[in-house]
Amino acid sequence: MPRTHLNGVTDLGAIKPEDIDGIGKAQGKAFADNVKTSQLRAFYGAVNRIRVQFQQANDFSPRIERSLILLKPKLAYAAGRHNTLKSFQSFMVQAIDGVVKSNGKEQALTNFFDLLEAVVAYHKFYGGKDK
Repeated sequence: MPRTHLNGVTDLGAIKPEDIDGIGKAQGKAFADNVKTSQLRAFYGAVNRIRVQFQQANDFSPRIERSLILLKPKLAYAAGRHNTLKSFQSFMVQAIDGVVKSNGKEQALTNFFDLLEAVVAYHKFYGGKDK
């Protein structure tokens, strides 16, 4: 049975593709009612910039780790401005920590990218939109 949340996951590199799909589906559906598409896309854009750095370096460098960790204050700021983003912030901080604390950081980062992509896709599927 695939996972539907990140509770208990300390290493994002250890999750399977079916877990990424299950978590993405459950979280995308949960966020569809309280996270605007524009808010999700803004965060997704920041993560895609990190993805480009990773693809160019072809390695999990200290610069990439720094960029990843510095997403946390951006999430906190957004959640501070919009209370409805607190669950999204909590979920993404858990995912970021699952990459930073991973024994296989490259796989964990790839899973992080895939997980966020799944959340965005299912958010749209379940009717997430700007309200």
